[in-house]
Amino acid sequence: MSYSQRILQQGSLLTRLAHRSRFGTVLDTIRDAQYTQALDSGCGDGWLLKMAYEQNLIKQGFGVDIHPVMLSTCQELFSDIPGFQFCHPQEAAAKIPPKSCDLILCTETLEHVEEPEEILQQMLTYSKPGAKMVISVPIEIGPSLLFKQVGRYLANRKGTYGYERYRLNELFAASILWDADSFPSSHSLKASLRHHKGFDYRKIDKLLRQKLTIERIIPSPFPWLGSLLNSTIIWICSVEN
Repeated sequence: MSYSQRILQQGSLLTRLAHRSRFGTVLDTIRDAQYTQALDSGCGDGWLLKMAYEQNLIKQGFGVDIHPVMLSTCQELFSDIPGFQFCHPQEAAAKIPPKSCDLILCTETLEHVEEPEEILQQMLTYSKPGAKMVISVPIEIGPSLLFKQVGRYLANRKGTYGYERYRLNELFAASILWDADSFPSSHSLKASLRHHKGFDYRKIDKLLRQKLTIERIIPSPFPWLGSLLNSTIIWICSVEN
């Protein structure tokens, strides 16, 4: 079973809803056109690119990921589909022409990298002027965190889903005080964690506003609830000409 199949089909009702909604929302944001060449930075097992291709939203593209198993899965998934290449980030410069992609996808990736700004700059290197960029990260701060931890606990009752645990004081700080810097958390000054725990999406929002034109922000799976009671935040951006 692939990674995407696991998160979409297993876990609890809450986790399946969150992941399915995120994938669906990202695909919905790119239905305004058929894109000539896409780049999925942090492509995982290639599921999102495959869905975009099958729905006639993209013609061809590149997937970049650091995990050899994921890249191998992508190669297998696209074995009968021409026009797609997959590579490690260190190989990207040799494979992807600068300013060649009119669609950039980066979903659930920036929370895992050491320097999000570097990854964003790399994506801009391959972006055509005016390209669309869709970025999503998890909401791991504020009241949403409480509901997500409950969903993860339920999903992990058999011990196979896995999730990052919080001490009570950490959970209070992150969910009630909106403070994830007072304990070792993702991208805090006190730890080198590059995962979900305490990841503060507001830092990414600030970064994107410095580099891109933000056209729309969509919390998922319940957009009308804003960032308070959602699992993911999605930015639809455009690259400056």
